[in-house]
Amino acid sequence: MSVPVIAAEKITVKTARISEVAIYPERSAPATVVSLNESVISARIAARVDVLSVRVGDIVEKGGDLATLDCADYELAYRESVARREALQTRRDFAQRRVERTRQLIAKQSIAEEILDERESDYAVLGSELKGIQAEIKMKNLDQSRCTVTSPFRALVIERASAVGEFVSVGTALVKIMDIDNTEISAQVLSRDATQLNQASKLYFEHNGVRYPVELRSILGAIDAETRNRESRLIFTDTHALPGATGKLVWRDKRAHIPGDLLVRRHGELGVFTVEKNIARFNSIPGAQAGRANATALADDVRVVTEGHYSLTESAPVDIVN
Repeated sequence: MSVPVIAAEKITVKTARISEVAIYPERSAPATVVSLNESVISARIAARVDVLSVRVGDIVEKGGDLATLDCADYELAYRESVARREALQTRRDFAQRRVERTRQLIAKQSIAEEILDERESDYAVLGSELKGIQAEIKMKNLDQSRCTVTSPFRALVIERASAVGEFVSVGTALVKIMDIDNTEISAQVLSRDATQLNQASKLYFEHNGVRYPVELRSILGAIDAETRNRESRLIFTDTHALPGATGKLVWRDKRAHIPGDLLVRRHGELGVFTVEKNIARFNSIPGAQAGRANATALADDVRVVTEGHYSLTESAPVDIVN
């Protein structure tokens, strides 16, 4: 006598493709706008400060005046060197004429050749001295040019380190400036997020509710020993936030994520149910966290159970009522 087989009762479910339910969460990391050039501009000569042309908060164009130093001593030294050059040039011209006359006299055998050697030596020595004084004039001319201190880039003045009337020596700080055009964003990204950041198509620096488009320039190839983060450097692609602005770097994860409410736990693992030929299949998600969206490796066209999944077990027959 045969025993009747009772068919398993089908569980009614609803399904949707991964592409229909997937979310692509935003990620973020703390970030700060940094200037590539924050410079202390110092005196390159020893002199008294005559003028400080800027105040804290001023914007100075590239080549704009920052300070003027007293140049009287350097102007006098330059004129003195020029006068010495002129006198030396006159002596050298005279020595040249003496050499030429001596050669004529030797041709007539009216003078000894030792005298010619002596006069040619005098002429050569004066030539060397003239080269030395010309180099000295160039140096003193350069010193005069350093009496006016200019900005090497378009800058924001952030500190006046000297005062008018103060005597400064070589290397004494005059003003501190910050480059406001050449800036980058420094972001501290979790090591595990570095790959997603590198693959992100759109990135933003968010400050005071405003988002600035940026692009990735580099992710440092080292992990900070204390924070376990990797520093990333990014550049603005459109408008710039001010140097020193703090905010966050924002990007969207390109991986499809399963919403947390579709996850179920089976045999100690979290995952989702899919349907194959009206049979439920449990797909575990390694490392998944309950209640949160988790990345999935399932293809976009795979159908995942969106209703009725809490009652399902592996291989249970289902009735799809989408």
